Amino acid sequence: MTQTMKLYLVRHGEAEHNVLGVGSSLPEITERHLTERGRAQIRAVAESLKDKPIAAIVSSPLVRTRETAAIISEAIGVPVDIDDRLHETTLGIFNEKPLRLFFDKYPNPEMRISPDEKDGVESYIDMRGRLERFLSDLAQHYPGQSVVIVSHGDPIEQIHGILTHEAPGISSTGWSPAKGSCTEMTWSGE
Repeated sequence: MTQTMKLYLVRHGEAEHNVLGVGSSLPEITERHLTERGRAQIRAVAESLKDKPIAAIVSSPLVRTRETAAIISEAIGVPVDIDDRLHETTLGIFNEKPLRLFFDKYPNPEMRISPDEKDGVESYIDMRGRLERFLSDLAQHYPGQSVVIVSHGDPIEQIHGILTHEAPGISSTGWSPAKGSCTEMTWSGE
């Protein structure tokens, strides 16, 4: 029997790589910290979560998401767990390069369902697989509870797509979380 969960999908606040317009994924070659604007965005998110009965905060391992999760943790008094499955899209040869190069090659998000293998870019299908496994484990560990998930734009789009039963390509072209935003969703755990 599944129990309905409340999920708070938090996209990290504005970070240095956003301002610089460069890709930043695993392996994290250069630590990209939150900007002051990004910290302010997340302080506002943390304030909105203060009175919620949060059981856990689970974060991507990248610096900008760990900093985001730490601000929320400090405000609501819940420790942070790191889960590698919440990491940013693997950018392969585009990691640490100007993002315009990535988007020149992949102007249509649906092209990322099956990207060029030699680029080393993670497909939406592979991303969806790791996120489905993450959500399955989350439902087992926190049935009927409220959890904050701190991640990145693409993974949050795909989590949203899983929860709303959208295909990977549709998830990448519809709803998109703003930097430093929190989206509340109810999920049956299935």
